[in-house]
Amino acid sequence: MMTPQELRDHIQSGPEKLTLTFPLHFRRPRTFSNLCNFDNLLQALQSNQTIREVVCYSHVALSITESAWCRLVRALGSISGLKKLLVAWQNGSQAFHPLQAVARAVDNASSLRRLSILASGIEQSDPSGGLLLVQSLRQRGTLEYLCWSAEMQTTTRIPQLIATGACLRKVAIVNQNLTRDDVRCLSRSPNLNHLYLEGTVDSWLVIADEIRNGRFRPETMALIRTTASSALETDDAIQAIIGALECDSSLRNLGICSITGFTDEMGVALAKALTVNTTLEKIYLKNKYPTLNHPLHQQSQPPKVLGAKACKALAAMLKTKKILFRLELPGIKSDADSETMLQHFLMCIEIYLTNAGRGSLVMSNQTTREEWINVLQDLDVTVSKEQNKRSSFQLSCLYSMLQLNPGICQV
Repeated sequence: MMTPQELRDHIQSGPEKLTLTFPLHFRRPRTFSNLCNFDNLLQALQSNQTIREVVCYSHVALSITESAWCRLVRALGSISGLKKLLVAWQNGSQAFHPLQAVARAVDNASSLRRLSILASGIEQSDPSGGLLLVQSLRQRGTLEYLCWSAEMQTTTRIPQLIATGACLRKVAIVNQNLTRDDVRCLSRSPNLNHLYLEGTVDSWLVIADEIRNGRFRPETMALIRTTASSALETDDAIQAIIGALECDSSLRNLGICSITGFTDEMGVALAKALTVNTTLEKIYLKNKYPTLNHPLHQQSQPPKVLGAKACKALAAMLKTKKILFRLELPGIKSDADSETMLQHFLMCIEIYLTNAGRGSLVMSNQTTREEWINVLQDLDVTVSKEQNKRSSFQLSCLYSMLQLNPGICQV
């Protein structure tokens, strides 16, 4: 924590990053340790030439008024060379218009590349602020990434408006109140190729439909589901996403995190889809375990896990899949039957070989002996670091790799 004078001196000292997350104490009487007023701070920001990244918390966290916070955000946009800006705000009075302040900051920040907006509370209707922000985003051709995280239902339909003309390549949306039209419009943004979406089951179904029909062609996509809903509906949404992979020809990186877990049927469907898909290189499936106060926890419903059928199908797929370079899957039940344990063991071998770089080795006939040996050494080190992996697993991984190229053993 700094006094206003210390903060101004810090800004003038030439830092590359500025973090405003603590009370600024401008309401205190002027003392020898507080010889800087709010206008002095704003002037120091506007004349700064070195700051490239700023994190600015809400007016409540900074202990300043709503109007002072808006002035501060506008001043941040005037920093020459600013590339990353994160602003957070909480609900305020009817006269509080944070979107307008952010819009003015974007107008002023000619070098801005990344913008993150974190809003919490009950949003006041600010359609003019939303429109101003969208216009600013459209005109700011340098902006590549936008994060919009809102706990409340937005009355300004920001995701939909942004997609109508912004030149954004990467977008992260965290909002449980997105409508189908929001997601559909967002997915059709012409330049969007990286999407992080934490939303409703409906939003996943829309994404699956857009991919299946060739209207959404991202390179990277992460879908997160952490709120309570019908487990059956969530399962259907995940199945729809997996099914859409058979029709996709652009996605390279996919991550899915679900609080309800992944069923055996999903694993079998994923193996089938990856047999057809020719572009996916990295896949991450993760369980989001519920907290103590979560309805699924209270009902003693842990996330579903893959079974023997899924493990067997995925292992068979991985043996022939050359382009896949990374696969991470959730574990199995600790009390699983012997068949499931066996199939999971065999699948894990294939996963380790895949993640070690088997695909890149077998894709080319020009791979040298040294490259094979390097991969084998890396594989040996990686497996040996896993405390829960027995020596038999380590030997199985190495033996399976040597089977692909026995000539490595020749001296």
